[in-house]
Amino acid sequence: MRAISKILLVGGLLACSPVLAGNLTFDSGQTTWRTTQCTRPMPPPSVVHANPETRGDAMNTLIAQYNGYVDAMQAYMTCIGNEADHDQVVVNQSIAASAQKEIGEAKQESDRVGEPLRRRSMQ
Repeated sequence: MRAISKILLVGGLLACSPVLAGNLTFDSGQTTWRTTQCTRPMPPPSVVHANPETRGDAMNTLIAQYNGYVDAMQAYMTCIGNEADHDQVVVNQSIAASAQKEIGEAKQESDRVGEPLRRRSMQ
């Protein structure tokens, strides 16, 4: 029964994957999520490794590039958080809906199997 539940869970997750933004993978019992909508910014040349003789205007350019990178990295982290939050809601809803469907089907089967016994006990 547990194998069937796992198959239904994975099937449910795969069925809802078009509405997921990120990629959810299962490998050797480990689940991994990766963003598909957010682009990680490339770091600029390092200010720390700049030549001590770097001219002031060039150093200001490096600092501006670094500040732009920090802003882009913050936007990237916000994007990942929003995408992950959305995907988590979708997956949770899918699991709950799949579980309710399975419970409903199990109840119907149980009622169907028990019907002859109920009829017999009424006689």
